[in-house]
Amino acid sequence: MNVAASSGLNLKKRAGSDVTEQRDRVTDSGGMVDRLQAYDWSATPLGTPAQWPQSLRTAVQIMMASGHAMCMAWGPERTFLYNDAYVPMLGARHPQAFGVSFEEAWPDIWAEIAPLVDKTFAGETSTFENMQLTMQRNGYPEQTWWTFSYSPVEDESGSVAGLLNVTVETTGRVLAEQGRDEAVERLRRNEAKWRGIFHTLREGFILGELVRDGTGRVIDWRYDEVNDAWYDLVGIERGCAVGRTIRELFPGIEDDWVMEFAGIADASEPIRFTRQVGTLGRWYDGVAQYAGNDHFTVIFTEVTERVLREKRQRALIALGDRLQQETSFESITLAASTIIGEALGVQLVGYGDVDAGAETVTVEQDWTSGAAQTLAGTLRFRDFGSYIDDLKTGRTVIVRDCRTDPRTCDYAEALEARGARAFVNAPVIERGEFVALLYVSSDEPRDWSADELGFIRDIAFRVRQAVERLRAAQQEEVLNGELGHRIKNTLSVVQAIATQTLAGKADQAAVDEFSNRLKALSSAHDVLMKRSWEAAGFEVVARAALSSFASTRIKLAGPELAISSRTAMSLSLLLHELATNAVKYGALSVPEGHVAIAWALRCADGVDTLEMSWSERGGPAAVEPTSRGFGSRLIRMGLSGSGGVKLRYGAEGLTVEMSAPLAQIQQG
Repeated sequence: MNVAASSGLNLKKRAGSDVTEQRDRVTDSGGMVDRLQAYDWSATPLGTPAQWPQSLRTAVQIMMASGHAMCMAWGPERTFLYNDAYVPMLGARHPQAFGVSFEEAWPDIWAEIAPLVDKTFAGETSTFENMQLTMQRNGYPEQTWWTFSYSPVEDESGSVAGLLNVTVETTGRVLAEQGRDEAVERLRRNEAKWRGIFHTLREGFILGELVRDGTGRVIDWRYDEVNDAWYDLVGIERGCAVGRTIRELFPGIEDDWVMEFAGIADASEPIRFTRQVGTLGRWYDGVAQYAGNDHFTVIFTEVTERVLREKRQRALIALGDRLQQETSFESITLAASTIIGEALGVQLVGYGDVDAGAETVTVEQDWTSGAAQTLAGTLRFRDFGSYIDDLKTGRTVIVRDCRTDPRTCDYAEALEARGARAFVNAPVIERGEFVALLYVSSDEPRDWSADELGFIRDIAFRVRQAVERLRAAQQEEVLNGELGHRIKNTLSVVQAIATQTLAGKADQAAVDEFSNRLKALSSAHDVLMKRSWEAAGFEVVARAALSSFASTRIKLAGPELAISSRTAMSLSLLLHELATNAVKYGALSVPEGHVAIAWALRCADGVDTLEMSWSERGGPAAVEPTSRGFGSRLIRMGLSGSGGVKLRYGAEGLTVEMSAPLAQIQQG
């Protein structure tokens, strides 16, 4: 049987390369990192990895390093990549889906997810919980449910170049809930057979009775019957529950476990719950139903792993959003520490810069639950053990109990004073050097799970990337400021040279006109510097160019529109020339005159065009000049330097209409 065909995957061959054969040559035995390295990327729109931009490399590194299911689509062709945790979700489509377009990878659900993909590439983040999709990933239709987040990934220019999907398949959970509901319904319809079900259920079962005080108020409830699965799920020795109340069995248990069931006699519907027994550290999901005479039944199962896994997944999604919002090193590291602390239920989390030579770590600010002492400041690693030797080699330090770990047992008192009976230190290595540290501490012994360790490493990597991006942005801002200062100095020198050169050789009006044109160029330059010489807003450029004129008499109207740096310079000179003429000869030469500037986008024959008009009203009649100087030629060059200008000299005033293809306007 052809697996690719039966799974519905539509593989397309590109010119010059048999992509299907190449994909088949990469064996299934290796992980996705091996497949990524062995893949012939030259046959794809992405080109060879050496040609990939840093933004794509970083996104791929984050995805491949993550223990959570992630995939991404990059570029206009939406080239599809994914990590090891995502492989099971593809079914029979793996490995053929790797390196094809997003649509080719998921043709059967493309009609449903394509609008979400388009929104993401337009810059919007989409998050869904338990979204139902009918897939044919294994050659037959199957109902599936998904909780996922589509996040845009920007390239070096700030444009959205890719999509990152962090996903969890919740099919099992949804089907389990459906099965649970069906079980409850069967139990209600077949009460006569409940004993048989009672003894065979894998879910925990309780027959409980409310306990009331002398006033009739419910204060507790008693276990009348429980099945064997109940004992297994709560970790209590069999045979010790019947006849005792929940408060007797679990001293200090949360009041919600009593009070929610207190109202069950008045509830018209079964009570559904997902709740933790704090004293056990376990989560349970179930349904309680009134059985009459102050009795009720509960059917439940333990969902601790699912709840914690989903909590970590939500934390990763929340961290991605926070890292995009934060604008300082301290806020980035504190946000990450807070999210880890709340997700893992620990007492102390922080991030610090490391001096490997001095064997110290410097922490600006960390997160504590209130039960641990902050580590803010500079600390020597060897004051707390010998594990610095492991960190220097890039190994994550995992201490389950500092009293028994040979690296820390002699320093247990100092560690416990810092709330670190158990801890994880995740080193950040750059170019072979130990440069930063993420630490997570618990004040009780803790057996860190593989999922928790993967979660900590994932966040450590993300935080370091966010910190480095912020440092790069700050450096760029400083360099841009210096560049802007130097360019302004250059323009001032040009103006001074021109003034001295033309002194006595040209009339003062010509000198002033030249100076004003330099000022118009300078205003456009100021706008572009704020945008790092990328696209600027049409209205922002226009207002800057006209700032020295009577702004209350010049009205601007038009949609928000990004224009290239070249167009911004041309627009500044053009508007300055028109305004100067209006002050000398047109509407702005009289108190009642005014100018209206309007722009809009039009589509003709499939080509988007920008149209702009300059209308002078309330001033003297416009008269066409008998000769054309530099200013007239500048105006007739239009928005893009290629013409497209119409001038009407009427009794009501001058009207100028300009148009240019949008592609030229936005081309750098």
